[in-house]
Amino acid sequence: MRRIYILTIGLLSVILMGCRGDLPFIYSEEETITEVETSGNVYGFYLLNEGNMGSNKASLDYFDYATGNYHRNIYAERNPEIVKELGDVGNDLKIYGSKLYAVINCSHYVEVMDVHTAKHVGSFEVLNGRYITFHGGKAYVSSYAGPVQLDPNARPGKVMEVDTTNFQTTREVVVGYQPEEMVIANGKLYVANSGGYRFPNYDTTVSVVDLSTFEVIKSIDVAINLHRMEVDRFGRIYVSSRGDYYGIGSDVYTIDTQTDEVIGKLGIAASEMCLCGDSIYMTSVEWSYVTESNTINYTLYDVESQQIVSKNFITDGTDKEIKIPYGIAVNPETKEIFVADATNYVTPGYLYCFTPEGKKKWKVTTGDIPAHFAFTSQMVASDEVEIPPVPENASAYITQVLEYMPAPGQFINEMPAYEEGDTQETMNRKVLETIGHNNRGLISLGGFGGYVTVGFDHTIANKAGLRDFRVLGNSFYAQSNPDPTAPEGGSSEPGVIMVAYDANKNGVPDENEWYEIAGSSHEDPTTELWYNKAVTFGNDVHTYKNYEMTYYRPTSEPTTSEDRNQYIRWEDNRGNSGYKVKNNFHNQPYFPQWCNEDELTFRGTRLPQNGIDESGTGNYFVCYKFIYGYADNEKNDKDESAIDIDWAVDSQGRKVHLPGVDFIRIYTGVNQENGWLGECSTEVAGIEDLHVLGEVLLTPSDIAF
Repeated sequence: MRRIYILTIGLLSVILMGCRGDLPFIYSEEETITEVETSGNVYGFYLLNEGNMGSNKASLDYFDYATGNYHRNIYAERNPEIVKELGDVGNDLKIYGSKLYAVINCSHYVEVMDVHTAKHVGSFEVLNGRYITFHGGKAYVSSYAGPVQLDPNARPGKVMEVDTTNFQTTREVVVGYQPEEMVIANGKLYVANSGGYRFPNYDTTVSVVDLSTFEVIKSIDVAINLHRMEVDRFGRIYVSSRGDYYGIGSDVYTIDTQTDEVIGKLGIAASEMCLCGDSIYMTSVEWSYVTESNTINYTLYDVESQQIVSKNFITDGTDKEIKIPYGIAVNPETKEIFVADATNYVTPGYLYCFTPEGKKKWKVTTGDIPAHFAFTSQMVASDEVEIPPVPENASAYITQVLEYMPAPGQFINEMPAYEEGDTQETMNRKVLETIGHNNRGLISLGGFGGYVTVGFDHTIANKAGLRDFRVLGNSFYAQSNPDPTAPEGGSSEPGVIMVAYDANKNGVPDENEWYEIAGSSHEDPTTELWYNKAVTFGNDVHTYKNYEMTYYRPTSEPTTSEDRNQYIRWEDNRGNSGYKVKNNFHNQPYFPQWCNEDELTFRGTRLPQNGIDESGTGNYFVCYKFIYGYADNEKNDKDESAIDIDWAVDSQGRKVHLPGVDFIRIYTGVNQENGWLGECSTEVAGIEDLHVLGEVLLTPSDIAF
């Protein structure tokens, strides 16, 4: 029977489908832009990703001009008590006062957030809501007022008036079929009606609503399938027609708000429009069922001169990279142009930033179908989940051992000692007696994957910029290293550290709560000071994620030298195999004797092999230390033996932010035999909460995680 120990990290986005409680929040691959100019009164912008219909993947991103940080999925981060996703199809995003409003189309509601924090402050229902605008303390939301489906008999839509102080609907008015975007001018609300559900019998009108009476006072006949709207300082409304995707093409029409009459058209196809000053930036992805292809355009139009300024405002050829220009925005201060690329509509998109002259500045990955922007002149604050204060009598050390399951190794069944009849429970208790509290004994985790899981009587707090806990081991330097120019090394047998925050307060570490501390070799082992030496020596210097190794119980204990060299067979998931060798110093069984299974399988991150035979004759092995981030890697009195919880990442390598940790798991990270020294096996002597001990250790700013 095979016993499998899974050390990989739980993927929250897959597992958590309901209420999140106070779960840890995730920075989804936060990116930092280095070339960011100051932006005057604009602190940053939010970007609403629509998410493809039916996927429940609408998400909110935020870009911070002060730091250059682009945060993906900030809504999930700031609202751990709310269902993770915003919902099905994010259709519009606006800021009004101190609140941020997101219209979530197929989920039939409007989410309201604090613009300073992106935290949920309320919501209100809107059946098949589309777009939102504001006036006089009221929000106006266009609604298809029916199910999400094509229907030649679909009913007319409506506009809801909602009080922004209590989110209660105050008035409603019926407009045209399937209303889209709206603008307000001269005390009137103009609504572009599409009739999209009634294909091929599209609506052609703009409804004019008197805001004082909230009644339709006029219906302006414009063109079929209307969509986007902008109003300039001269009182002209620009409304886009998407055509019928066959013989009638897209165009932009102008309406005079004094007469409420159509006064012309621009002869420009437009899917999206953004008015900034006197310039309208228009992108067009015009699909034709006749040619079965898209025609893409980037047009800049000047409303004062009423002339086309450019037929391609992207001037450096970058437009060739963009597959589906979807959202567009212009920073009102810097005049930077932002174009969002929906790519294939089902995978994460991209956001391009261009200079006012149309030259690419930077590009980041977004959520699925990036579409709607909201620039904010209000600073967006960082956020922390509160954890309970540490009790006065809290222990700074391990107070519980949840499971000790080592891989085969030369110290197994000795550290701690196995006695016949011992069970998993009694071995856990022996481990606690050895390394719990401040006993500072020593346990061995054996070969790759062997682990121990421990807990504490309080949450170890994650304090910004500081190391939070120290894992005690028995690492030491080799004073007689024959290579005096080599980096410090001797006996470093690094263990990968995983941490868990007890979000649901059930007292046990659920699998979806585990995160890996990303040490110095997590992404780039070449940064290790001994890397080139290890390459020369012939070590496997790669870091393997999702590595798997299976050990097979020997049928008998070895009696000859050949038997010792082929003692415990192992296989990994990379096609390799070998043996754990039994040396002459430790003659007890190396396979954990309280375990009844004949096969043990461990999974996790396998680190580069750091053991090097400095003598060249097999007489003097040095196991070099990694720069940071691992157990039993650095001397206990060195700062590098301490860990910052902010180094935690999820199973995709994305940085997460945990308010603290309640459980820690350590497993041997290297699979290597070092001659007469035996296997690389992590040893643990304890764990210390540095904050309870009053130690203040800063995390160097040059550490990536």
